[in-house]
Amino acid sequence: MPQLTYKIAKLWGKTQGSSEKYELNEKIAFPDDKELDFSSNFTGKLTFIRLKDEISALLNKAQVEIQFTCNRCLKKFSQLVEIPEAEREFFYDDPDFASDDLSDLFYINKKPMTIDLNEMVRQEIILHFPLIPVCSKSCKGLCPVCGKDRNQVKCRCGALKEEDSETYRPFKDLKKLI
Repeated sequence: MPQLTYKIAKLWGKTQGSSEKYELNEKIAFPDDKELDFSSNFTGKLTFIRLKDEISALLNKAQVEIQFTCNRCLKKFSQLVEIPEAEREFFYDDPDFASDDLSDLFYINKKPMTIDLNEMVRQEIILHFPLIPVCSKSCKGLCPVCGKDRNQVKCRCGALKEEDSETYRPFKDLKKLI
């Protein structure tokens, strides 16, 4: 069975409100998505709840470590991506309500009675990416003039650029005008 695919035939046969719980510790990979380079297993808690015409999948306290490239110094680093909680409804048939975006609908695979959580997990991981991945808050990045790593070497061209910024202040007299 592929990763993050669960058989739900027993749960589907139970009464509304029944649930099944799982502890996740899965090695995951999304071959179509080149940005996601995992350096740990995907862990968390998963609960399936039987509803009237669907199954609700609740993901709690999920996390995975991903390799990123620092936006400042271009070095590789690992960072933990945490998903506090996420929920999706998996429908057996087309729902009664109209949806503007059909990609937001998730369905139960009827023949083997399975739910595939791969797309849900991929979306949640991407939603919880850092806005700007940097190796550390104090990363100085690369010098825009010579390209040297300013975390390793102090270059003169970077110092000259900073001195110029002190003398060039186009808005210094703006307060006098107001």
